Amino acid sequence: METLPLELRKLGLSEKEARVYLTALELGYTSVQKIAQHAKISRPTTYEIIKSLKEKGLITKSKDKQKNYFIAESPDNLLGILRRQKKEIEEKEREFIRIIAALRSKFSLDNQREIKTYKDEKGLEILLDDLLTTSSRKIYVLINNEKIWPEKERQIIYQAIKKRLGQIEIKELSVDKKNKSSLDYLETKTLKLSSFKETVIIYDKVIILSDKSSGILIDNKDLINLIKSFFLYIWKI
Repeated sequence: METLPLELRKLGLSEKEARVYLTALELGYTSVQKIAQHAKISRPTTYEIIKSLKEKGLITKSKDKQKNYFIAESPDNLLGILRRQKKEIEEKEREFIRIIAALRSKFSLDNQREIKTYKDEKGLEILLDDLLTTSSRKIYVLINNEKIWPEKERQIIYQAIKKRLGQIEIKELSVDKKNKSSLDYLETKTLKLSSFKETVIIYDKVIILSDKSSGILIDNKDLINLIKSFFLYIWKI
């Protein structure tokens, strides 16, 4: 039972939503007052949480003699949350792919200072040298092909950045399921995208690697923030 709240949070429920839902499951047909007492959450807050859980299809309300009662829906309804998450991920993935396509078409336009393309191994070296000189203490990485930027090469660069900056935080999403990193500043998760093929490195700039011989360097604040938001959205799911 103690692990259930953590499992529910993986599905996108907040800590208090998980507590209220589990309490409602345990109590059955009950009042908000009892849910609040058992979950050890204030009554006004419990009302707000129940409202959120109703929107998620996890709690329903009924009236009996002018009094409101609530009952938890079947845990099977949690599948609905997963399906919605999957749909949202697919929509975000399509949006991100459109962004990448737009960036590629922009190569030949006049904004070369903000979006640059590099080809051949020398170009890749220039891109990674730029990463090595970053002042950003937070780095986010999408790895969809280990051959483009192998783990050993990544960790050499990570270590060099840490040695120069001290405290850093790196989040890494990979298509390959990984064991927990031994590096205390590196957190890894499994990437849930299927059709996105590039490797993306997000710091105070963005590097997009299509293969070992071509890549893009983005130095546009709006685009960087958009790509960073996409990464953090996928990370949380």
